[in-house]
Amino acid sequence: MKRLDTTLLMTDLDGTLLPSTKEILPEELEAIRQFRQQGGKFAIATGRTLQAAQRYLDRVQADVPVILFNGAGIYDPLSGTMLDTESLPAEAAFQMTRQVLEAFPEVSAEILRADGTYVPRMTEYEREHLEICRVEPVLLPLEEIPRGEWLKVLFAIAPERMPELTAFIQGQGWQEQADFMQSEARFYEMLPKGVTKGSALRKYRRLCHMEEFRIVAAGDFDNDLEMLCAADIGACPSNAQPCVKEVANIQLTQSCETHAIAELIAHIMTDL
Repeated sequence: MKRLDTTLLMTDLDGTLLPSTKEILPEELEAIRQFRQQGGKFAIATGRTLQAAQRYLDRVQADVPVILFNGAGIYDPLSGTMLDTESLPAEAAFQMTRQVLEAFPEVSAEILRADGTYVPRMTEYEREHLEICRVEPVLLPLEEIPRGEWLKVLFAIAPERMPELTAFIQGQGWQEQADFMQSEARFYEMLPKGVTKGSALRKYRRLCHMEEFRIVAAGDFDNDLEMLCAADIGACPSNAQPCVKEVANIQLTQSCETHAIAELIAHIMTDL
């Protein structure tokens, strides 16, 4: 097998590396081990917070920086420090979140900071999300949540109400202050302006001195689009959204449920 010393594989978690059980499959872990044995670097790019991603970083024995908060944070697991963060404008983020919560009483919001996950309103969808991610939130009224250093805000709503939420937000004229994107059927996110997994990957190259690396990125949903475009090679599992398949250089035959990342690693090690 060829050496992969200047190859980085960066994968999304939910829907790409993780199946519906939210546990990394043994076959994927073995493929990652073999990839590293040949010199490859393996990293994760996720919308999750550090708290929600930590068990997966431990599971894959992460030894290079990873992208968190959908690009608003780059974290080094070896030093245990954030190498870079991007924050929402403090007062604007507070006011926008307040207006969404007032307009939609059934919507929950997670205010995500480097020091934890703050929740001003608990709902069924929010409780389920926190349980899946194994996150212990800080429950506080919105007015008592520390202002500033909000890396992103995640709104959760029933999928059938998502069009109403997105239409409301898009109609407020907030696009100059923040970016908004859907990251799952139930989740709509507010991010710092210009921040995506793609912008973070371009910054990652410089911060980690990987300008000469070949970067392969894998993802399945809208929030992965720019990362796939920023990488040298973009790949997606068979369960990816149609818009992601359109930009991917490699459409894998396997889904997140059936070892898509193991298939991609085999492809990298033999054909790329």
